[in-house]
Amino acid sequence: MKKMLINFFGILIILGISTITTVDRTHVHETAYYQKAISDLENIRSIKTGGNGLYFKTGWAKTNMTPSYPVPLSGYGSRKGALSTGVHDSLWVRGFVFDNGITKSALITLDALLVPPAVTIELKDRVEKIGYSINNIFLSATHTHCSVGSWADSWIGNKFAGDFDPNVIDYLTDTIIKTIQMAELNIEKAQIGFNKYDANEFVTNRLVGEKGIIDPWLRVVKLQKESGEIAFITTFAAHATCLSGDEMRFSRDYPGALVDSLESLPNVDFAAFCAGGVGSHRPESGGNGQYDRIAWLASNLKNMIKEDYLDITVKTESNIKTIQFNFSLRDPHWRIGTNWRFRPWVFNLLSEQSPQYISILKIGNIVFAGTPCDFSGELIPEIESVTDPLGIHFIATSFNGGYIGYITKDIWYDLHEYETFIMNWFGPYNGAYFVELIQRLILTIS
Repeated sequence: MKKMLINFFGILIILGISTITTVDRTHVHETAYYQKAISDLENIRSIKTGGNGLYFKTGWAKTNMTPSYPVPLSGYGSRKGALSTGVHDSLWVRGFVFDNGITKSALITLDALLVPPAVTIELKDRVEKIGYSINNIFLSATHTHCSVGSWADSWIGNKFAGDFDPNVIDYLTDTIIKTIQMAELNIEKAQIGFNKYDANEFVTNRLVGEKGIIDPWLRVVKLQKESGEIAFITTFAAHATCLSGDEMRFSRDYPGALVDSLESLPNVDFAAFCAGGVGSHRPESGGNGQYDRIAWLASNLKNMIKEDYLDITVKTESNIKTIQFNFSLRDPHWRIGTNWRFRPWVFNLLSEQSPQYISILKIGNIVFAGTPCDFSGELIPEIESVTDPLGIHFIATSFNGGYIGYITKDIWYDLHEYETFIMNWFGPYNGAYFVELIQRLILTIS
């Protein structure tokens, strides 16, 4: 019996040593991956990323992406991979193409939890066949938690999206390609403008409440064709979580209700929504629940835009630039305690390959920065401290085709909360790291 106990505890010790290690708290500025990123940033200064063109043209389109058969919904692990039971409101891929005669780019947003990394990998080859580069495709999602699942081929992914189905990857990729092609069919000369509205009463810091800050701005890019048709690209920081895990039908949540209501305005032909800095942010309720909450939130956001959308100044901006900046992170830090984590091989075994890049799309003085994560709105004021003095209208979006978990403000790293503990996968100081990378990329492209 004594020998058996010794062997048992010996096995436990070996398992512990092989699967668990300490958190690496080396400051980001002292790491090799940071030094490489800074070196790579210097190198891209000499790479042509677009510039002044001959004109500014845009086109837009949407394609229904609602599955014709039941699939798991993505967003809530509590559903345990259960199949959808119907359609409350249809899901769409919405897209814009931009062309100045020299650079051609596209902005695509999915009514989905995120843009699945496997879709991005498949798109890389396929967009070249229709005259685009993946470097010129700006991806985002609305982050609804009632959309298509089955897109993750890993244990972790299955918890959020149900069992993997490669047909879903093909279907989503096909729909994105079709949307780009359809948008090109109605492209014409246009002008572009920007406005933002203080919507602080409709969003709350869900991580630390009043101890933290919020990104309160409803940001709106206005596109107006020579024909007079108007389109909007909107972003907001509130999570699309008006609907709970009990809802088993497909739905776009409040972003869908918002774009539908905007498209009902005079002269507005099209609207789209990209999730902003949704990390750490949730929508207010207005005293309502579920679909009443959606209607309340969408109505109030629409009314802000409704007041002056015809007066938003637009102008021709023939300068289009894009960057897709690949970067490295420290080894996976999936924690089991404040100072303890699984070894990287455990996380890698349970997760899947994902691109890691920041995408930049600059049209005139409007700059979109796409991130491969739930990006915290608490970080945006730090970026705007650089962009505002330059006269740049900055728009941060999440879910750009990769996914690395949550990126939050570094002071909250040791909070034992969902965002900062369970979903912070790559260690400390990534808030500062992302802010600096985005700031430097904007300075480079400007």
